[in-house]
Amino acid sequence: MNELISVIVPIYNVAPYLEECCEAIANQTYKNIEIILIDDGSTDASGKICDEFAKKDSRARVIHKKNGGLSSSRNVGIDIARGELLSFIDSDDFPRTTMLEKLYECLLRNNADVACCDFSSRKEIIPREDKEEIFLQGEAISRLLDDYGYKCYAWNKLYRKSLFNNIKYPEGEFFEDIKTTFNIFSNAKKICYLQNDLYYYRIRQESITNRAYSDKNIDQIKAIDYVKTHALNILNDVQFARLSAGYIAYYMNFIKKAFVANKEIAENVDFLQTLLKKEIGNVLNCEGLITKIKIEMILFTISPNVFKKMLKLKNKRML
Repeated sequence: MNELISVIVPIYNVAPYLEECCEAIANQTYKNIEIILIDDGSTDASGKICDEFAKKDSRARVIHKKNGGLSSSRNVGIDIARGELLSFIDSDDFPRTTMLEKLYECLLRNNADVACCDFSSRKEIIPREDKEEIFLQGEAISRLLDDYGYKCYAWNKLYRKSLFNNIKYPEGEFFEDIKTTFNIFSNAKKICYLQNDLYYYRIRQESITNRAYSDKNIDQIKAIDYVKTHALNILNDVQFARLSAGYIAYYMNFIKKAFVANKEIAENVDFLQTLLKKEIGNVLNCEGLITKIKIEMILFTISPNVFKKMLKLKNKRML
């Protein structure tokens, strides 16, 4: 089979990175693609770069729209996509040359609905053999909030377009991937995961995920609350315990950023400490959390104030 893959690229003021991204998509070893470039009201040269690229590659379509945000751009791309399969690429990142081919083969080989891969912020490629894992719906969802694995990001995955029936990215919200990826996985029966670095993720200081504490982080907490609440009726006890451990890790990260920024979040601190005291057994037994985070959680459970002082001291030494 050689199904059409629609590659959707939301774009806003990324002129320094956009040409590299477009060329990486054009040079994929999997050739049956359409490239949908969504210019979300850019005020730099991004729109012009899109138009010039479309002149060179007949597979490219450019949509110029009023600025509406990342979710709005992805939703426009989904609506106009002609392919049976969808891929989302962030315009300041790029896929490795074989990404779409490897994910497509994994999808077919396992009769899966979603194929995921690893990613890296290193441009150089460290060669390694593909290691493949297959998860049914519940197990895949239980791992969404792990440190290990494919995470909730939109861009390191290949999807059956049919999964998006009645699902949209939430507009006007930050950390939109978390809720949407959970909803998509809830529609999927089988998810395959290639443990190989097939996507380059650029770390930018101004990016939301790399930023210090912001009030926008509240959207992240709301999103993981949504996942945990809606997963109750999908997961068995073991799977839900694993998801809860990841949920606590996300919440912990929110608290750490707030502590460093001297934000008053006493209610959240009390909530997390109570939750940890109740769930610490599940947390310590979770293979998806690294040892460092488990140690931090134990210390936080004993004394949030001591944890806060140690965190600030560590942060001060790093400056």
